[in-house]
Amino acid sequence: MKAMIRRSSILMLLLLIAALAMSPLHAAGLTQVYYPTQADAQFTVTVPSAWTLIPQGEEGAEDYFEVEGPNGLELSFRVVPGANIDQAVKDHIAYLEENFSEIEMGESRETKINGMDAILLPAKGKDEDDVVRDFGAGWFKLADGAIGELWYNVDASDAAGTKAAIDVLNSLKLP
Repeated sequence: MKAMIRRSSILMLLLLIAALAMSPLHAAGLTQVYYPTQADAQFTVTVPSAWTLIPQGEEGAEDYFEVEGPNGLELSFRVVPGANIDQAVKDHIAYLEENFSEIEMGESRETKINGMDAILLPAKGKDEDDVVRDFGAGWFKLADGAIGELWYNVDASDAAGTKAAIDVLNSLKLP
């Protein structure tokens, strides 16, 4: 009986050690991004560490902080100039119509993301190579009355990419 208890205790200890060892590996695969900077963060998102980060102001990211994932996945986020959510939505739709074809807008939906009031707007369209893309955009209220914006663009056949983009959106937090 004592041998059985000792084996069970050793097994439980080994399982606990394995679980503790696995957690840092999983956490190490993510990077927290502070927008616009860590010192002046208005919001944060968590992205896979293997993705490419292009901070605002760098080539190709004049107005947005951009993140590039696998299979052409693109994420962009910013604080909306002037904090006018209606104008931000119009600007987003105009951008889609200017850069993609056959745009189909989904129904907008009000929700909360980690306690922040948000509006989500899905869409679909084709890129210059005639590839159908899923678009998701979200606007959320920040603590100082400003409006944050996050949107993604992913190949519609890439379900894992769409899920990863939505996971980033759902990681959104105030600092």
